[in-house]
Amino acid sequence: MLTTLRTHQRKLFLIITVVVIVAFAWLYDPGNMKQFQSSGLVQIYGKTLTQTDIDREVRNFSLARALGQFDLLSELGGLSQNQQKAVEDFIFNLLVLQHQAGLLGVEPTAEQIASRIQTLPVFQTDGKFDFQKYSTFVREQLMPRGFTEVQLETVVRDSLRLEKIKEFISAPATVGQGEVEEALRIYQKVDVQVVRFPEVTGDAAAVAEEEIKEFFDRNKMTSPETRVVRFVEFSLPADAASQTDNAKKVEVMQQLADKAAAFAEKAIGGFDTAAQQAGLAVQTSASFDKMGRAREGVAIPELPEIAPQAFLLNDKTPVSDVVQAGDKFFVLKLETVTPERPLTLDEVRPIAEARLKLIKAERLATEGGQQAVAKLREAVAAGKPLQEAALALGLKVDTLTGLEPQKLLEQNIPYEAVKLTLLLQPAQLTNYIPTADGGVALYLQSRAPIDGPMEDQLKQRISVTQDLLTGKRKLLFLSWLDNAREAAKITPLGQAR
Repeated sequence: MLTTLRTHQRKLFLIITVVVIVAFAWLYDPGNMKQFQSSGLVQIYGKTLTQTDIDREVRNFSLARALGQFDLLSELGGLSQNQQKAVEDFIFNLLVLQHQAGLLGVEPTAEQIASRIQTLPVFQTDGKFDFQKYSTFVREQLMPRGFTEVQLETVVRDSLRLEKIKEFISAPATVGQGEVEEALRIYQKVDVQVVRFPEVTGDAAAVAEEEIKEFFDRNKMTSPETRVVRFVEFSLPADAASQTDNAKKVEVMQQLADKAAAFAEKAIGGFDTAAQQAGLAVQTSASFDKMGRAREGVAIPELPEIAPQAFLLNDKTPVSDVVQAGDKFFVLKLETVTPERPLTLDEVRPIAEARLKLIKAERLATEGGQQAVAKLREAVAAGKPLQEAALALGLKVDTLTGLEPQKLLEQNIPYEAVKLTLLLQPAQLTNYIPTADGGVALYLQSRAPIDGPMEDQLKQRISVTQDLLTGKRKLLFLSWLDNAREAAKITPLGQAR
């Protein structure tokens, strides 16, 4: 009975996965979701957030992406490049938003929700609501995931809550005329002189043995657990891999998934025997860590995607379920486990020496740069031209004329330095600013008034005003959200009191 159940579970999962992978491959990474699901229970507003609650909010996260609710995702932290952090921030911030919406009395009505659903681009044809698209989405995208129209309405309700709360919280934001004038400097062309400082390499910084030992004692570095797996790979034929017909590709992938599921079931009783009977080649991976980084041997491209599943295997369950990575399917068998261990002093020594040299080199470069800038300022104040003063210190100076500040980025000038030019007055010099290949300091010679047709200047002024207002509103909302999260007292269950 358990074997039969496991077979059907696998096939159901793979059917859903294959259908989704073509139409919604960008939706989410199930491996990362799984990591979050197993990260432990928490308390919020004094209530325990169960695994069922977490699962529901994870579904809301994925559905918000599918519906294109990117404002909701962005404002609640759901677009972080770190998928784990994106999901976690979105879930907790969403729960806070829902709680606060009730307190503030900004709950949207059923009519508002229905009206918003009809305006979603995913349900539009020629700018009008297409009920056929809506029905297809419900049938083909919601139902296979166990979703219903209720979840869809919930996501839209949350988007409307967000809009109402943002409007309420950010209402006091205003922009003054002086702020606009300062911000308009991004359109004013400048003449600048760029003082370039040479790179200070690690060779210029000696590291003593005592410093290395101190680094070793302070950091307690470890070698992470690594694993080696043997695996069978199921790949699409060349003609199917280049298939542009999504329906045909789904059909071929489903056949491949069924084949992988059948093998995975047989592999429970004997991995090598099952592979031999199926005529499949068994390969051995390189040693890799939990992030899929190969430690030795030849790495396979899919290691980062299969590593999370490989680290779920153990002596009692050495064979994995089917693992999908792109258009491929894998079945893994745990081969060896190398436990995490502390690194020895000799192993840490080259790491410590390299890091300490880099830190010292950066410090020497900053100290030297700051001292040089101080001398340049003294020389300029005494009436000496900047270029002459820089040459006396052995420094190179580039002169750039008639460029808008953003154009300076194209001249190998870091953003931090460009940003500072907006604050400078003519004849002022920035502090030393480190770069990847040394450092710079910018001297503002002059700033020209905004030129061009009055119509363009008006557009620039309107654009800057709106950007400033949007920024202030966002800042007010984020400050409110931060305070609201603190009031929610989000606490891991093991730390709750």
